[in-house]
Amino acid sequence: MRYYLGGKPLTRFDEALEKLMDAAKPTERKEKVALTECGYRVLAEDIVAPFDVPPFDRAAMDGYAVRAEDIAGASPENPIALKVIGQVLAGDEPPNAKVTDGTCFEVATGAPIPKGSNCVVPVEDTKRQGDLVLVLKAYPKRANIDERGADIRVGETVLTEGTLLTPARIGVLAGLGLENVPVYASPKIAVIPTGSEVAKPGEPLRLGQVYDMNSYTLASLMRQHECEPWLKDIVPDDEKSLQDALEDAVENADMVVFTAGSSIGQRDILPRLIGERGTLLFHGLATRPGRPTLAAVVDGKLVINLPGFPTSCLMMAHVLLVPVLRKLARLPEWKPKTVQAKLAQDVKSIEGLRQFFTVRLRNGWAERAYKESSTITSLSHADGFIVIPEEVTHLEAGTTVTVTLFE
Repeated sequence: MRYYLGGKPLTRFDEALEKLMDAAKPTERKEKVALTECGYRVLAEDIVAPFDVPPFDRAAMDGYAVRAEDIAGASPENPIALKVIGQVLAGDEPPNAKVTDGTCFEVATGAPIPKGSNCVVPVEDTKRQGDLVLVLKAYPKRANIDERGADIRVGETVLTEGTLLTPARIGVLAGLGLENVPVYASPKIAVIPTGSEVAKPGEPLRLGQVYDMNSYTLASLMRQHECEPWLKDIVPDDEKSLQDALEDAVENADMVVFTAGSSIGQRDILPRLIGERGTLLFHGLATRPGRPTLAAVVDGKLVINLPGFPTSCLMMAHVLLVPVLRKLARLPEWKPKTVQAKLAQDVKSIEGLRQFFTVRLRNGWAERAYKESSTITSLSHADGFIVIPEEVTHLEAGTTVTVTLFE
């Protein structure tokens, strides 16, 4: 069964997402940010090691730096005595004295290996007697030594451009002494609420108005995916104001997201303006909620018009906008967590429409959370959603379903 918006057939969800992803262009802008601020950003350049890591031979454990040839054959029955001529701790400079026949240095984990020594005997395999130490076990050359460059060699490419900077990778950058890190800039996303019926939070409401919720829910979602929301003033329902807002946003942002004004009512001017200004990708989705959603390309940039109703707007943002945001930000493909649960009630759907049905999870059961598209609590009280395919019209209570989690 086909459904229509303004006389035109609705676009299937998969087709719409494919068109958006084809049109989305990853950001090319680069910037340098402090090491403390680069978490989960994307590296913009290869990182080449300027020195060896570790930069010197160091003790891998507490013990004694010795010559391996001096302790050959050592055992509890045949201990070998060495004279302790000094101590080296982590952070100390290598001593001037050299380990020679019959001598050794006491060393701490991470301490530089004294000249002349070539292995470390762990403290548990020794027995201290004044300025002598009895070695109770033989070790080969290089035993218990972290050799210079064993982790990273000078000139080695340790992280490549396009790498997501996880905590462990940030540790690598810190280990190389980097204070500032080259990353791709966060895409700037213009968020433009429309409609004379919408007021900004903090301002008095006139009769017939509601507060703008969409700008703030979208901005929070965009920040989660390393995009920079640019919240614009509410634009009234007149052609000149909408046209000016569109031109300014296209010129100064990487992507534009309008909310409301995408239906086909008397005041819904945006579809015509956007269609005349750019190349329309689709207008109207075979989904529930989210049917009025529109997308186009204007001057090489995506312009998306999400529905005005809060549940429709945020639901479409989760399933349609997030993949696009992540491509713009060069982040890996988004794979939200899912759980299995049983439906607590029968659920009906409409043939030909893909339904994103919000649910609460209670002890392995998925309970209905959806109210109406105009209510934000359909999502704020939900733990996730189930996807009901276009060909399914009824799910019975007790059916095992896959719940995609919001958090």
